[in-house]
Amino acid sequence: MLDLDFAFFNLINTDKRGFLYRKTVLDRLAPFLFAPRVKNLIDLPELKSTGCNIVLPLGAGNLKILENEKQKDLFGRTAEILDNKKIKIMAVDRSLKALFPQLSSGFFPVFGDNFIKALAFVMIRDILLRKDPKRLIIVGNTEDFGDLIEAISGYGLPISIQNPHPEKYEVFAYHFLYKKGLAISNSRIKPENWEKDDLVLLLDYDMQELAVTFPGVFFVRLSNKSRGLARELEDSLAGCGIEPVLHNLAPILEAYLIDKAGFCGLNRELNMTNAGGDGNTFLSLQETGDRLNLWQLFLDKGI
Repeated sequence: MLDLDFAFFNLINTDKRGFLYRKTVLDRLAPFLFAPRVKNLIDLPELKSTGCNIVLPLGAGNLKILENEKQKDLFGRTAEILDNKKIKIMAVDRSLKALFPQLSSGFFPVFGDNFIKALAFVMIRDILLRKDPKRLIIVGNTEDFGDLIEAISGYGLPISIQNPHPEKYEVFAYHFLYKKGLAISNSRIKPENWEKDDLVLLLDYDMQELAVTFPGVFFVRLSNKSRGLARELEDSLAGCGIEPVLHNLAPILEAYLIDKAGFCGLNRELNMTNAGGDGNTFLSLQETGDRLNLWQLFLDKGI
């Protein structure tokens, strides 16, 4: 049996249409006709790593109309594939994250959050070595990125978080001020106030055109649709029939780093107790990426 390092789970890109895909019919037939299956291998020669691509042959809309128990049954069959192939960890398309909290019994899904944090930390570190930004502006949903913000604050840059609903982040900013002693501003997204030599981290906004609008601003774009971050790896994904965007790349590379860092046990529960004394899992993965020279595939992109 081929020794596989990881599995990657995704759906097909578009919903299927027709009589078979009406709710009443789909509820009856899905467990028999649309069970998840291994579509192909994922070969990443740059990392000397191989995984398999597990596809559930339905679109996200098709899946959502299924009864919850039928959805659980389909995901349970994914766990069976992992057991049969002795795969320790499964990466999952980040765009499916909302579907999984109640459906992932039997395995621990990896969505790439810690990989994105590690990559952001590395890219910001690299910019600071070569440039002199005056302020860091983090655009997007930051609720799950507090550990990244705390780590970046060590560089001494003023930090501003900007999003469409700043009222949701008042407690978040308060926590940093009164628990960590870090003054972080919180406001709506205000590109008109961005200035030359600002460093802007875009977490979940696709604003490629802003590089033209603000030529003096340094941009790090890590939204789900980001591409062009690591051409060699993205070309390898495309060659395996996987769209080479960050919502696919991030979970795959996080699974790779977890495996290499030795955090994953045979029961598919991530063992993070030794992931670093400060509890920052992403920093442990970042250090593993340093050791494996992974980040060199992402740096020197002309920022």
